[in-house]
Amino acid sequence: MKEMKDRTHDLGRATPTATTVGDVMTRNPLCISPDTPARELARILEANEISGVPVVDGLDRVIGVVSRTDLLRRVVEGPQGSRPPSFFEALAEGLTDEDLHPDNLGTVEEFMTPEPVTTRPNELLSEVARRMAEDRVHRVVVVDDEMHVLGIATSLDILRAFPR
Repeated sequence: MKEMKDRTHDLGRATPTATTVGDVMTRNPLCISPDTPARELARILEANEISGVPVVDGLDRVIGVVSRTDLLRRVVEGPQGSRPPSFFEALAEGLTDEDLHPDNLGTVEEFMTPEPVTTRPNELLSEVARRMAEDRVHRVVVVDDEMHVLGIATSLDILRAFPR
């Protein structure tokens, strides 16, 4: 099993109720621009062994988040306007290699989740975990007051904070 890069967090004597998201987040995460092609996104996720990344604008402010699930959904559904009524119909109609060619999948902006769930580094982990469950998300982007990305916290980062 491969070791996780930059994901070790020293929680010291903190308990999950006193721990903040800043204590467990991955600092300075990789971010991408909205014009990143789908193929490049796949390379980035695979090369860095991550499941999602924040999307930032030209001023490095977070504008979205994109994940492996978003990319897979894009592969299955195809570019905007070409989506079959159902996955089963697509299979029945016979997807071609051309339909699945990465160059035809567009850019991240077309399938990212806009306005991702964000938090500040001083927010209590228990509150962030509650919001993640309510919003049914697996990651939150940790930002400053100007929406610049400071870190990212995943559901696994949060689970690691609980005693074993």
